[in-house]
Order: sequence, then C-alpha cells, then structure tokens
Amino acid sequence: MKYRNPKKENDLFSMIDHQQEVMRTVKGINKLNAVIDWELFRVDLETLLGYDVRDLRKGGRPPFDVVLMLKVLVLQKFYGLSDDEAEFQIMDRFSFMQFLDLQPGDSVPDAKTIWDFRQSLEKDGRDGSRKIFERFGQLLEGQGMLAKEGSIVDASFVAAPRQRNTREQNAQIKEGARPAEFDPNTAVGRQKDCDARWAKKNHEVHYGYKNHAKVDAKSKLVSGYATTPASVHDSQVFEELIDEDDEAVFADSAYQSEASCEYLLKKNCQNFIQFKATRGHPLSEEEHATNKLRSRIRVRCEHVFGRMSQMAMDQLRTIGLVRAKQHNALCNLVYNMDRYAFLRR
Repeated sequence: MKYRNPKKENDLFSMIDHQQEVMRTVKGINKLNAVIDWELFRVDLETLLGYDVRDLRKGGRPPFDVVLMLKVLVLQKFYGLSDDEAEFQIMDRFSFMQFLDLQPGDSVPDAKTIWDFRQSLEKDGRDGSRKIFERFGQLLEGQGMLAKEGSIVDASFVAAPRQRNTREQNAQIKEGARPAEFDPNTAVGRQKDCDARWAKKNHEVHYGYKNHAKVDAKSKLVSGYATTPASVHDSQVFEELIDEDDEAVFADSAYQSEASCEYLLKKNCQNFIQFKATRGHPLSEEEHATNKLRSRIRVRCEHVFGRMSQMAMDQLRTIGLVRAKQHNALCNLVYNMDRYAFLRR
C-alpha cells in the first residue's frame, strides 16, 4: 500500500491497541456516560412499553435493551443522524460502540428497529418522550441545576419537509381539512403533512413547527417546552409555560401584552418582558435603557437555540404534529444532557 508505514505490521494486537486508544479518549457524546446514570430511565421505559425485559417469553429473538435503545435515540439527535445512518455509524465507529457499551461483533439495532422503538414511545398517546424529558428534569432539579430564580421564554422554528400542494389544497389544509385526493394514493398521502404551517418573520419564510422553550436563566437548561405549528404566535403558549414556581420571567417584546402582564401578576411572578413601542407611543429613553439591561439576560436563550442548531436539531425528518412533538422532546432532552455534562465538567 502506498500510504502504509512499512516499519509497522498490522495484526490483531495492533487493532486492539487502536480500539483501546479510541475508547480511552472521552470526547463528543461519550462525555455523557461520565455524568449520567442511564438506569434512571429503565423503569419509565419498561412501563411505557408494557413489558419487562427481565421476564421474556420463551422463543424468538429477545428485544434489545430499552436503555440501549434510548441511548441510540440520544445518539441520533446528538449528531443529527437518520435511522439508516445511525445503524451504519454504530457499526463503523468505536466511539459510538463505547457510548452504547457494545463490542465489535455484538448485534446492532437496525434502522427498522430504531424506528419501531421511537414509534412505540408515542403509541396510544403515551407521550413517552416528554416523560423521559421530565424524568431527567427531576434529576436536574434535585441537584439544584434548575434554580428557577429567573426563566427565559422564547421560541424557535423547526423546519419540516416542504410540501408541493396546489393552492386549493393549501387552502383546505389551512382551514383544518385534509384534501380528499391525498388518501386514494397511500404513497402520496403518507408524505403529506397537514399539521405544519407557513410563517413569515423578518422577511424570512418558514414552514414547519415551533419549539417554545422555557430556559433557566442561570444554567441555560430547558425546564419546559411546548410544540405548535409555525403559524402559532409565541405569546399564545406563554401561560402554558409559566407556573407558580417561576419567580421572574424574561422575554422579548412579542410576549408584551396586557393579558401576559395580568397573568404574571396573578402568579406573583416578576415581569421582565421587554417593552414594545406602539403606533404613536414610541419608547422613552428610560424604557430603551431598561430593554438593553433585560436583553443581556434574555439573550441567553438564543445560546440554547444556537447550540441546537449546531446539532442539526432545527430540522425535522418526519411528518405530523405528533412526531414533531417527539422530535422537540428528544431535542430538548439531548440539549439538557449536553449542557449538564458541561456544567458538571
């Protein structure tokens, strides 16, 4: 071989040394294993899926361990991998095997198995991904990571695969109806997303959904979230995100309204929403100065969405609101795990 070092022979021991060297290096997703006890999720996963892997029926291939499958989903979101790419990369990369506690030659979940496991978490309205997110949130709160002295509320677009519909079809979808011509051809119908919506912001057009997040101002951890079509205004889920435990709320001027101010007063929560100018009533110098001070804290939420964008979490591969909710739940969970590993460093 032209590029091989002729002074060194490649044998079985060299391959083992190479593998061990890779596994001694804790980088990327493997930093999560150092700080997270994955057994925390076992009981919830087994309860959600309706079976106990420790009491299998005789016969047939045993299913993959539920904690292993959860880690596969985390791996996917961390690197933005599709099901097929995740299957290949797990077999190909020592670092991925290390994260999943697998050895060369071990069985690896295939793309269909990964898809089925992800679907089973949401089957029959289980909302399993949110429950896993909340379970990890209990860990964060128990360790004092979520101070709740101040919360930041904001939303980010999650792009969905764009549709090629006629104007008449788009009009029916906007009114909440599904065009009749979608269903006769199942190959066409299952590719049509009737839940996603168009939205325009700052002269940019977006299609898909929104991830409405409540972020702890001190730790930059996501403490709550909601998923809506992209056309839903940010302020419409404000009350859903804020609860009695929040002592103060920071948000941009899109959330400024009489209703939001009254709601915060009702919850005995300090109002740090940025002031908004209206027609004939420009902001005073004092309000401009106040907005500048509040934005220094509020901007920390942009760091959260920026990190999610780096991890390709602002792109949706699936169709429908149910799967969009699961996508956002897993993305917020994986972001929290990544942030938690950083804070524990």
